[in-house]
Amino acid sequence: MIFKPQGELTREFCMQQIELARTAVVQGARQIDLSDVVRVDSTAIAFWLDMRRWSADRKIDLSLINAPDQLLSIAELVGVESLIAS
Repeated sequence: MIFKPQGELTREFCMQQIELARTAVVQGARQIDLSDVVRVDSTAIAFWLDMRRWSADRKIDLSLINAPDQLLSIAELVGVESLIAS
């Protein structure tokens, strides 16, 4: 099962997206597909790190796919590109 956030992964919407993602993971999602995300900022890194930590605590293998180029650039800039593997 795949969870596809819609819209933005920005500071304004991050907590809402985390809640939606957690619900989807509890229901069986094991991939987060960012192909429908239209805007990201550095908060998107926090979103993914939170989801990785949260799912690992529950022994759930979660992956991120179709990360936008902007997110990859931010991850490289802050030195966490290895955590944003698509």
